[in-house]
Amino acid sequence: MVRNRTQVAEVFSCLILVAFSLSTLAAEAPPAPVQAELIKAIDTSRVTAGTLVLAKVKIEWKDKDCPLRAGAILQGQVVVAKKRSKNVSASELGIVFDKAGCASQQMKPLPLTLAAVLKPEPELDVYGDDRTPPLADAVGLGVNGGLRSVSSAAATVFQEPRESKAPKAVKPGEVVGLGDLKLSVGSGPEGSSILSSIKHNVRLEAGSQLVLVPSIRVTTLAQPSRPATTSTPGSPAIVANKEPSFIDETETCEPPRCHVDQIVPSVNDGKAIAEIPLSNFGYAPRLNRELGAFDHDAALAYLGEQQLLFTFNPHKLVPRNDETLANLRTIRAELIDLRTLKVAKRLDWRVLDNNQYLWQAGPEKLLVHTGRELRMYGPGMEVEHTLSLEGPLDFVRVSPSGTYIAVGVIHERHTPDVHEALREAESREPEEDVQLRVLDANFRVLASVTRSSRDPWPILSDYGEIRIYSVSNSKDRWRVVENTWNKQRTVLAQLNSPCVPQVRTLYPDLLFVVGCDRLNTGKWYKIVGQDGKSILKGWSASPEIEQAAIASTNGQAFAVSITTANKSLAGSASFLGTDLQSARIEVYDRSEVQPKFSTRTASPVPISQSFALSPEADSIALLTRDYLQVYAVPLKH
Repeated sequence: MVRNRTQVAEVFSCLILVAFSLSTLAAEAPPAPVQAELIKAIDTSRVTAGTLVLAKVKIEWKDKDCPLRAGAILQGQVVVAKKRSKNVSASELGIVFDKAGCASQQMKPLPLTLAAVLKPEPELDVYGDDRTPPLADAVGLGVNGGLRSVSSAAATVFQEPRESKAPKAVKPGEVVGLGDLKLSVGSGPEGSSILSSIKHNVRLEAGSQLVLVPSIRVTTLAQPSRPATTSTPGSPAIVANKEPSFIDETETCEPPRCHVDQIVPSVNDGKAIAEIPLSNFGYAPRLNRELGAFDHDAALAYLGEQQLLFTFNPHKLVPRNDETLANLRTIRAELIDLRTLKVAKRLDWRVLDNNQYLWQAGPEKLLVHTGRELRMYGPGMEVEHTLSLEGPLDFVRVSPSGTYIAVGVIHERHTPDVHEALREAESREPEEDVQLRVLDANFRVLASVTRSSRDPWPILSDYGEIRIYSVSNSKDRWRVVENTWNKQRTVLAQLNSPCVPQVRTLYPDLLFVVGCDRLNTGKWYKIVGQDGKSILKGWSASPEIEQAAIASTNGQAFAVSITTANKSLAGSASFLGTDLQSARIEVYDRSEVQPKFSTRTASPVPISQSFALSPEADSIALLTRDYLQVYAVPLKH
């Protein structure tokens, strides 16, 4: 089903309005309620009067004195906390909200009264925030690359959720889905509303839905009227499409079109055409650190057919005079001429975090994060473009050809005190704003939008943005959908997986997809073509903890790497570099879908970018614990 989530949210906002007749404003229209979500659970057996209460605004609230954006924080406190006992027949919880983040980080006075409570909403049926419009709506690229006005982008998103069972309207004092809880609006101390239960201690779970109104005492209640159906000029209508049948075409793998990936003997001569000891560079992989995933301690990338860039952290002491530089590290970049095996150029970069810092952006283009900027390097490691970053870098995503680049920069929503309170309440980093800019290869900004730091990172193809949606009424069926720049929606693949599939785009139009098998004892991986059918399929047992794939920038070949540990590891288990037993790397000719090169190393490293394929797929470079190796790939051009 295709829906306009923004329209649906606004309609629901109208339907959930509580109709108040206010003593001092009886003749005026009542203000709209604030819809919020409780951040941390409250239990009368564990809180006392004065306990801090935090909630997050769900839908934008317009007010001339204190407008609240979606995601703004409301601050309040417990004023009554009675737990049941032999002498107390009813448990009571009184809450009052008195501050809010009004259009800024600073908290300002805003007295609000709790008017209704609903049980927490179920987890979103769609992977990620289904309220977030696709990037195509902001970028607005025409079919031939022509730009349209960003301001004219519509707010259409595609989603496939279950039918909501939430009520379409609530009344003041109503409690929905929370058993015997009763709510007395504004009857407690300091104008607080009192929740009570005669069967158990009052408890509100994190995620409970709160409906609040400006704190003016309610005298009479008017019956809510049915809102009129209106349409916003320029907004698309809600369109109901017939649900397509679910057929997982990637499950089939029939030769000669598709190859089943299996362990095969090496098809090279076993000798590298170049083998350089890492000690020559002053680098030794750190193998005794506890890791949750492969890291970015080093990286390999080709800069043209005859130049290989090897970057690494030499692990030298770095002066730090600011606590914000706790993760500051130096990255050494060595540009190697493969014809002479000599270093043609050496650079040092300062990187402010432990995340990925190097991305392939074309046959002779490399994108680098250094300091507080992004740099585009061309042939000879000459800087061609720079982009200043106005905050910490959250992510960089590059389309397979380097035509489009998505850059996310974090902007703090909260004051330090509120930030710390949220972190303690949620036991994780608070939600922040991410300014997402879509750039072309020359760093020209095509669009800028704001998303949540909890949204999934975008996945870019050369034709648009790829998203993963769950299929209605199913926990293990998924659709991989491409929302193109010219606003077309195409289902690229339909998948079965108990876990959310991981998707990466490969040049020119391939997808590398990793999911969980039905018993959750291992993972499957696939290379999927533009028609949604598999051209390579394989399965990994639980000791095989890392599956990765890359492609040559001429589109002729792709490479798959499978790393195996010496023991079974659960998906969230930590491991050491010394736990890695072997890695198998195979290079496939796309036209024949047959492995043209295969090798196995008994000394793999826990590094994400530990192998690289040359632009013409003539050679592949591998990083092991002791050597940087280069092999020839026998492809027919």
